[in-house]
Amino acid sequence: MKTPRLLALLVVALTLPACPGRRPEGPRTFPGAPVVLVCVDTLRSDRLPFYGYAGVETPALTALRNDAVLFERAYSHVPLTFPAHASIFTGTLPGAHGLLDNAGYRLAAGLPTLAEILKKEGYATGAAVSSVVLQGTSGISRGFDLWDDAIEPEKAGLPMNRVQRSGLRSAAILNTWIDTQKASPFLAFLHVYEPHSPYEPPEPFRSRYAQPYDGEVAASDAVVGALIDRLKALGLYDKSLVVFLSDHGEGLGEHGENEHGVFLYRESLQVPLLVKLPGNALAGTTVSSPVQISDVFATVVEAVGAKGAPARPELANLVALAYGAQAPERRIYAETFYPRIRFGWSELAAVLDGKWHYVDAPKPEFFDLEKDPGGTKNLAAEKPGPFRSFVVEAKKRRTPFQAPSAVDPEHAKKLASLGYLSMTTSGSSGALADPKDEIASLTRLKEGLGYLQSGRPAEAAAALKELLERNPRVIDAWELLAQALVQLGRPDDALAAMKRTVELSPPEKTNYILAVANLCLQIGRPDEALAQANVARELGDPSADEVIARAELARGNLSGAEVAAKRALSGGRMPKRALLVLARIQGLRGDLAGALARTDEVRALAGGDEELGGLPGFHYLRGDLFARMNRPADAEKEFLAEIQVFPQGLDARVGLAVTYASMDRRPDAIRVVLEMVRDVPRPDSYATGVRALRILQEPAAAARLRAEGLARFPRDPRLAGGA
Repeated sequence: MKTPRLLALLVVALTLPACPGRRPEGPRTFPGAPVVLVCVDTLRSDRLPFYGYAGVETPALTALRNDAVLFERAYSHVPLTFPAHASIFTGTLPGAHGLLDNAGYRLAAGLPTLAEILKKEGYATGAAVSSVVLQGTSGISRGFDLWDDAIEPEKAGLPMNRVQRSGLRSAAILNTWIDTQKASPFLAFLHVYEPHSPYEPPEPFRSRYAQPYDGEVAASDAVVGALIDRLKALGLYDKSLVVFLSDHGEGLGEHGENEHGVFLYRESLQVPLLVKLPGNALAGTTVSSPVQISDVFATVVEAVGAKGAPARPELANLVALAYGAQAPERRIYAETFYPRIRFGWSELAAVLDGKWHYVDAPKPEFFDLEKDPGGTKNLAAEKPGPFRSFVVEAKKRRTPFQAPSAVDPEHAKKLASLGYLSMTTSGSSGALADPKDEIASLTRLKEGLGYLQSGRPAEAAAALKELLERNPRVIDAWELLAQALVQLGRPDDALAAMKRTVELSPPEKTNYILAVANLCLQIGRPDEALAQANVARELGDPSADEVIARAELARGNLSGAEVAAKRALSGGRMPKRALLVLARIQGLRGDLAGALARTDEVRALAGGDEELGGLPGFHYLRGDLFARMNRPADAEKEFLAEIQVFPQGLDARVGLAVTYASMDRRPDAIRVVLEMVRDVPRPDSYATGVRALRILQEPAAAARLRAEGLARFPRDPRLAGGA
């Protein structure tokens, strides 16, 4: 039997790898090793099992942790996707790389990126990202051979900064690229956006977890697992240096912030960080020293032995720390200009180390992380020993404010021709509000979105107007208000609200101009839609061609629509949508079989029916083609599929009603029309329903429906004029 002392000695021996200064010796550099960098956006470290959370299962990430070194206290420099990734890729803070927000800034010219440095070492470089926030045109893609950011909106009515694609789709793109790189060293970067709001996990995670955020974390685990499985299948996993982290955390209601960007508390700054070394060296080791996301730059550069990289003495080599090197004497700095740029509130800065966390704000805060990791007791008034030094350091390291890009005169002229004002940004040096005093107003934004998604546009409009009266600079609120006003039958007001997004957004964010164009199409103004989309195209947005194609189609200009759709297709932007426009054109020209074959191309490009959920009109077009080919059963199936995925659309409901009438199912046809106004109680629904009932030769029912519509929407011309 082993004695207690012998057991104690065994425990010590088994835990030596986690003790600083007692690491086993091994290689510190891995020239030519594949480098795999995975960033799961908006992931709090304290929502993972290996950081102590029991509410979610992450088998792929837990297995990776068992093969890797875990850093207990890793911090971001900024709680925003774009600038945080710039810090990872350049090893610098926002003041050096120049990115203070997700829009309106470009990566500083001449600043070497990780991809550029490894490319000079003979590495192939590929990336697949899952959010429009990381558009390569911003400079963030510098040095990458492949930067796949061709993201098509999957849902209508969402703010543009929430447009994303499935992490599994991004992983599949990156895996395909990795397949072609087996003969050369490579840097592969995967960006996963699932934990970012809105929290809408896919099945089975939606049903498995009561908290949607946890479901998104589990879904992210499946994405990472797909990448790791491919590396293992190719025999690359053991050889690879794998770095897994997040760019920032998420508020989840703590300190009043539901999401991120405004505050610099622990929940927004602390992130998970795993480093798996080739050969799984130091597997299972834990490092407790505070580190920062910019350390990843120095770690990868030194790990592969890259030459010519800029000296970054303020950074730590995470591999060296894992082997027991002394952690550098430093404090970690973070900042956010998001509250100032977006809402006109004060910017914030933070300085923290292993024990203390200082937030520089109009009302400063100072927390003891050892006794109060949640940041619930502000010690600033007590001014404990090191308080003054943190204040001085925060003031010294603060980045001078630089407003987002100004609108050049030619751009301003083009915007003015469309009725826009100039973008405004708070560049005032005067006293600005403390975000702590204003954060409650943003809850109205979330309420407005919830009302809109649950079919309550009047309540959505009321909540959003209340927010905008208090703070008219919230772009998301204007965009959501526009959608609410459309549903309330106020197209002019809706268009005015949507145009405010352009007035308030940085000049290069032409996606807001395209949002206006899409709204114009939605309310039946194709000429204005075409004008808006053409301006976006002139300003360099390749996504505009697909919108131009749909606008020309709505105007009846089939030739113009065909030219624009083919241009969009050749440019590689929104190919599924461009192909769908071409299919519609073929159908309108009478080539029904050819149009149907073209929709098969769309399905193949999407990778199957499960990936078509974000493509409005796909099933409707197939239903319309089947109906015209006298295949009513197939038409019924497609119309029902369109209604299930896009219940707010009207065309498929009308098509289904007409199909039922052709099948001598008159009661079903009338039921579909009445369900349309019940499920989608908008003025255009009533007007469309009245016309459909008249076509079905039901004048009495049509008159009753028109009267009901006028009672709800007395000012709508489509009903008042005798729809």
